[in-house]
Amino acid sequence: MNNFMNNKPLTLAKSNYKIPNSFWGALLIILISILPYFHDIITDSKGVKNWVPVLGIENLLTDTTNSILGFSSYRVFLYTFLIFVFATIGWLGWYRNSTTKYYSNSVLLAVLSSLYYLTIISLNLRRTLWNDTNFKLIALAVLFLVLNYLTFKNQQVSFKKITVCLLFLFIALLPFYHDIITNIDGSLKNWAPNLGIQKILTDSEGKIRGFFSYRALMYMFCIHLFSHIAWFGWFMSSQGKRYRPFLLVPVALSLYQVIVIAMSWNETEFNSPSLKLYITLGLSILLALNFFYNNTKVPQKNNVPLKTLKKSTNEN
Repeated sequence: MNNFMNNKPLTLAKSNYKIPNSFWGALLIILISILPYFHDIITDSKGVKNWVPVLGIENLLTDTTNSILGFSSYRVFLYTFLIFVFATIGWLGWYRNSTTKYYSNSVLLAVLSSLYYLTIISLNLRRTLWNDTNFKLIALAVLFLVLNYLTFKNQQVSFKKITVCLLFLFIALLPFYHDIITNIDGSLKNWAPNLGIQKILTDSEGKIRGFFSYRALMYMFCIHLFSHIAWFGWFMSSQGKRYRPFLLVPVALSLYQVIVIAMSWNETEFNSPSLKLYITLGLSILLALNFFYNNTKVPQKNNVPLKTLKKSTNEN
């Protein structure tokens, strides 16, 4: 019996917890969530903040007219570029999870719309034919017809499917919806019906929900709505994925920014980068604790079968 009690393999050892590899993917999602307000972290109205190391990126992108790839400042460039990077990642994630769905090509249409804008920004094509409203509408319409032909050539057409595809077409139009209904000076185009929305949203200072023009409001609201839909769609299509809870971070932050714009909180503390960072960290910590509690792995030891233990006990 003493030999049995001193048998070391039967002694319970302390469990070593191992964080699964999917945790690092979840951490990457949290870092991506910072992109929409990363410009606020490293720049202000005067330019790059003092604590940011000088890497020469701003000088590299500046042209002879002191524009940053056609933008008035490095801050504006970062804001516009990174919000489309943020949206594109969300749409790509949703598309990856929807490849077996009938609407996968409709999601792909939104992916291509977002990638198109990233290309225009990166190659400084904003003042060329490639950024012309009519050209973009025609290109998007052609893509819509081709992708839906590929979708329905081997499956039955239904009213529901057509409605969903048209809805995705409208969503893909969001990044340049401001170009469709307004002129460069911010006024409505002649064909657009005046429903009095601009007048209702204008405050006593002449600003429209904190913006200087209806066009600027539509642009900001629509690109953030575009990115929110992407991340929400990825979240809803990720059932069973370990990283799914962490998608709530970009979903919540993108929705928060849509609310900030809609409620005219742009110049308040609600739109401060510090508050957004606190929200990001708070959500991330809560989700990380939940993830660690539910997904940590405990290595299993090779236990001796119960019958063998009883036999050993009797022998001693």
